[in-house]
Amino acid sequence: MKISIFKIGGSILSSKNSYINISSYIKDYLEENDENLFIVVSAIKGATDLLIDYCDKGNEDSLKKFVILYEQISSSFDNKNLINEIKERIDKLMKITNEASVNIALKDYIVSYGEKLSKIIMKYALNYNDIDVETLDADKIIITNNNYGDASIDLIETKKALDKIKINKKVFLIEGFIGRSYDNNVTTLGRGGSDYTASSLAYLLNAEKLYLVTDVPGIFSSDPKIVKNPKIVKRLSFEEAIEASKYKVKGINYKTFYPLLKTNVNVYVGMPNNYNTLINNNTYYNGYAKLIGYKENGIDKLVGLIGEGMNKEDIINKVNEMLKNKYDELIIEKNDTRPSLSIYIKNYNFYELLNSIHDKFIGDYK
Repeated sequence: MKISIFKIGGSILSSKNSYINISSYIKDYLEENDENLFIVVSAIKGATDLLIDYCDKGNEDSLKKFVILYEQISSSFDNKNLINEIKERIDKLMKITNEASVNIALKDYIVSYGEKLSKIIMKYALNYNDIDVETLDADKIIITNNNYGDASIDLIETKKALDKIKINKKVFLIEGFIGRSYDNNVTTLGRGGSDYTASSLAYLLNAEKLYLVTDVPGIFSSDPKIVKNPKIVKRLSFEEAIEASKYKVKGINYKTFYPLLKTNVNVYVGMPNNYNTLINNNTYYNGYAKLIGYKENGIDKLVGLIGEGMNKEDIINKVNEMLKNKYDELIIEKNDTRPSLSIYIKNYNFYELLNSIHDKFIGDYK
């Protein structure tokens, strides 16, 4: 039977209704598609930041806000079993935070609680919609190295763990973002790590489709907070998506698409029933960039024109022609083996530059 992966992003999880709505969407999908599903769930919106703030700054208020957030949502279901299960997990978390000082390994354990509690709530939401689901523990199945806070998944060892599972049910539910180290400790995979969990599962389970479900209809051509007229990127190759992560394009974990590089998986990014960005192994070039990304580079900013062919001489000449008389202290760097062109510029010219090159070099892709 075919397998599809759904990663449910934290940006759409904030209330009882949000869990119920996404589980209703899953129910409709199952009725229309004869497939096995693996659902990878993220923490509630903002929950992980609260735990990180507690671990890094000792902010007890952040820990209290985290607890209240999950208690309120679980209580709104009016299900004693759910309420008790969440309470038991929270009691265990509070005991640990009261008894131990936070070190790098314990921080990952604490931060993992956002996903662990979210998985419990998602299970009850799926059951609420009459979906029979088998829950899996990511900290037993997703095996990683010992790089706490930004761990990499060991695909070989994770495959061995997955092979022990009998895929005899239609729906499996697992946490994103977390795993277990060679030292047998809980690890986290870095910002956007749930996408990385989902892509690794898609590779290991030979899935045909991976849905990255979020609160926007797709990936934007640049930062909507800076660029006046961002567009939805219709198609990206895996290599272009990896390149986008290097320029800090929002929401893309730099490890996410490496497991998929030699696969035929189709990755759909967007909102439920409204996926407008397709990422796969296909690539093409029509003289335009797909994305404009940026990141800090000391006192300067590094801007990237991302897309197949952006390292061609005609593109470099067009960029030079457009910018040479307008910006001083500008460096353009060709990336010979990567689908991007780098532009270094002083901060005071940054916003103007980003809008200018976006208007000039982002095309309309069908």
